[in-house]
Amino acid sequence: MSVLARHVWDAQLAQSGCYDKISVDNLEVSVNAGTDVWGRKKKQRATISVVVTLGQHFTSASTTDTVDQSTIHYGTLSRAIQARLLDGASEWVSSATLSAIILDSVRGMAGSTCIHAIQTTIKYVKGSMFGESIGYTTCNNERDGTKSNTLCLQNVRIPCLIGVNPNERLRKQPVVVNLWVDCISDDRVDDYAQLEQVIFDMISETTYQTIESLLAYVVNKLRLDFFSKDKDQDVWIKLRAAKPLAVPSAEAPAVEITRCLFD
Repeated sequence: MSVLARHVWDAQLAQSGCYDKISVDNLEVSVNAGTDVWGRKKKQRATISVVVTLGQHFTSASTTDTVDQSTIHYGTLSRAIQARLLDGASEWVSSATLSAIILDSVRGMAGSTCIHAIQTTIKYVKGSMFGESIGYTTCNNERDGTKSNTLCLQNVRIPCLIGVNPNERLRKQPVVVNLWVDCISDDRVDDYAQLEQVIFDMISETTYQTIESLLAYVVNKLRLDFFSKDKDQDVWIKLRAAKPLAVPSAEAPAVEITRCLFD
C-alpha cells in the first residue's frame, strides 16, 4: 500500500470528483489502546471520528427521502464502531491496529454502498501531559489503496524565552505548539508521550528572538535526534507555534512551517 503525504492525499481527493460525505464526530469510547502520558499501555478514554467519502452522489436517497444503499446511516455507523470496540476491549492493541479495526468496522457496515475514501481519527483526550490531546488520523482510498497517516500533538503549552522586545527577554512566556507528523510508520505512532517530552524539553531551553528560528531549530533537532531511523525517511513535519500573550488585541500571532525531514 502506497503511503502519501497528507497534502498530496487531500489534493487527490479534491480532484476525484467525489464530494458527498457522511461523518460522525467525536464518538466517545473507552479503548485498550495507545499509551497514557507516562507511556504505559492502559485502557483510556478516547473519541473516534469518521468521515466516509461516497463514491457517487446520494441521489436516490435524497430523491426518495430514505436511507438507501446510496448513503450510510450515521446512527448505524456509530453503533457499529462502538460494538466493534467493545468486542475487542480486553486485549491491548497499538493505535495503528485500533485504526485498522475501526476502518474494518466501517467497511463492514457500509455493505454495498459505493465508498471512495474513509478517514478515521482517534483522539486520546488524556494522552497529553502538556497539551489538549493526542490525535491519530488515517485516510484510506478504497479504490486505489493509497493511504495517509498523521500523528498530531494538539496545543502543547511550553514556557520559553522568545521574542525581540526588551520585556520578552526578561522572563519566559508560554508558547502553544501544534505538531503534525505525516507518513509516520505504524510502530512509531505510540511514541507520542516520548515525543511530547522531547519537544517540551527542547523548546523550554531555547532563547530565540523569532519563532521562525525556533521552529527551524526544532525540526532539525527532531530529524537528528528523534526521527533518525530508516523507517522515518518519508516523514513530513508540520509545526505551528503561537504566542498567546504577545499581541493584546489578538488571540495569538503564530508561525507555521512544513518540512520533509529527509529531502
